[in-house]
Amino acid sequence: MKAKALLILCSGLLLMQTVAAEPDPANGQKLFAASKCLNCHGTDAFTKADRKVTDLARLESQVRSCDANLDTNWFDDEIKDVVAYLNQAYYKF
Repeated sequence: MKAKALLILCSGLLLMQTVAAEPDPANGQKLFAASKCLNCHGTDAFTKADRKVTDLARLESQVRSCDANLDTNWFDDEIKDVVAYLNQAYYKF
């Protein structure tokens, strides 16, 4: 009986991990707007030809840096949501 309960618990945890793994760009847009990211720079930072962010890994690194500087205290899944939003809206990696 304990083995069956443990198997069910582990299956549920794996399922939750899979569901949580998908970033949500709509939530990222809300977080981005609420954090006042555009107070430091306008959207031109995302679209200029000589931008610093040139791939998805660098985009996530930049979002993490902004998260620390703005003290937003986003969770990892929220950072991934913001990355997904910025990638969808501007970067298109």
